Amino acid sequence: MVSTQTEHRVLYADAGRIFESTADHYARYRLPYPEFLTNSVAALAHDHVAAPRMVDLGCGPGPVSLALASRGVDMLAVDPSSEMLATAKRRAAERGLLVDWRRGTGESIADEQGAAGVSGAVIADAFHWMDRPRVLRQLDRVVASGGFVAALCSHATGAPRPWWHDVVAAVRARYVGRVPAAGVGQDYVVPQGDHQALLRNSAFARTSVIRAEHTVRYTVEELVGVQFTYAYSSPALLGDQAGAFADDVANALLGVEPSGMFEAEVTAALILGWRP
Repeated sequence: MVSTQTEHRVLYADAGRIFESTADHYARYRLPYPEFLTNSVAALAHDHVAAPRMVDLGCGPGPVSLALASRGVDMLAVDPSSEMLATAKRRAAERGLLVDWRRGTGESIADEQGAAGVSGAVIADAFHWMDRPRVLRQLDRVVASGGFVAALCSHATGAPRPWWHDVVAAVRARYVGRVPAAGVGQDYVVPQGDHQALLRNSAFARTSVIRAEHTVRYTVEELVGVQFTYAYSSPALLGDQAGAFADDVANALLGVEPSGMFEAEVTAALILGWRP
């Protein structure tokens, strides 16, 4: 059963296991956000009167932290998964980038040493996994005056999904059902209200949204790999059916696009909130 979100409960008993077994797939197969959006976040950090230092909540294997670090932003990156952080640290070392990686959650970011006084916070495709009102109250304690919160979303609210979405969903339903899971043994908690509405009811009530239309391209192998980056179709959740699932997804996709090349126009979004 899908649970309903309430502010006065722990959303997930073990947040660190939501994306169990996905870290390497995530690092390999997830596409980067449109460069325009990443540049916009970096510019906001650099434009702040304080030093350009940000927190990245739910950083995963570090794609956004690394992108911002490469643009001169001092990053403190937090995630509840030690697996994700290990992958992030390896990728940072490979690129010669310094990021302060911490195991923790957005719900307790105010307790992290060095978080106070950051110019902004970024949350990339992770806000819906968090107790968002609680996270925003925590950020009110650490984001400097004039600072901001930036929620990066690979899929903008109301925008159409890529045309192959339903093809993959039909296969996935045969293996794990249509009710999404939060990894192994945890139900997905449905967020109530969109991110912008939550920001408007927080200390960061002055909001704007930047949408970026762009083209995504995958090979069939890459599109199958992407499925193993999601909590609701992770290798850990699929278990010994993971191989059969991969074969069935590939066959279903090739049945509608024999070339094995997949392209779609999608819309990403950057949802911003500042103090009034």
